[in-house]
Amino acid sequence: MDKVALELVKQTMRIHHAESVLEIGTAIAYSSMHFASIHDHMHVTTIERNEEMYHQAVKNVTNFGYDDQLRLIFKDAAEAFEQVNDREYDILFIDAAKAQSKKFFEFYSPLVRKGGLIITDNILYHDFVGNIEIVRNRNIKQMVRKIEKYNDWLKEQPGYTTNFIDLGDGMSISIKEI
Repeated sequence: MDKVALELVKQTMRIHHAESVLEIGTAIAYSSMHFASIHDHMHVTTIERNEEMYHQAVKNVTNFGYDDQLRLIFKDAAEAFEQVNDREYDILFIDAAKAQSKKFFEFYSPLVRKGGLIITDNILYHDFVGNIEIVRNRNIKQMVRKIEKYNDWLKEQPGYTTNFIDLGDGMSISIKEI
C-alpha cells in the first residue's frame, strides 16, 4: 500500500473504533504493524501463505515489538478459517490473490460484526481496471477482467454499502449492514 492509502485506512479504522482486524495477505507485515500502531489494544490476525514472506513478517513483528498485538497464521487463506474464527472482527482487510477477492469476501465476511468494514485493496490493478484496452499481456487482461467482475459484484451485494476509492492502487470499503 502506498503511504496515503494506508493513512486513509488507518483513519477509517480510528473513526470506526476498530479493535480487531483480520487481514488476508500479510506479506512482510507492513500494513499489519501499521494497523496495530493505531492504539495499544488493537489486535490484528493476519494470514500469509508464502513461507519466505511469513518468516520475514515474523522477524519484522518481533523486531518492531508487535508480538502481543499480531497473530500471524502461516496457511493459505482458503484453508485458514478454523484458525481465525475464534472472534468477531471489526475490519476484514483483503490484500491477497486478486483473483480470489470474491471468495475471501464470501468466506470471511461472516466473521465481521454488523457495522464492520470489509476493505479490499488493489481494485484498480495498476489503473488497468476500466482501461483494459491498453493491456497487451493476456494473463494481465484476464486478471483485470476478474477484478472488474469482483467490483461489479461488490456493487450489488445486499446488506452492504460499498464505496470505491481511487487512491493508490484503488480500494473498496464495504460497510456490513446485516
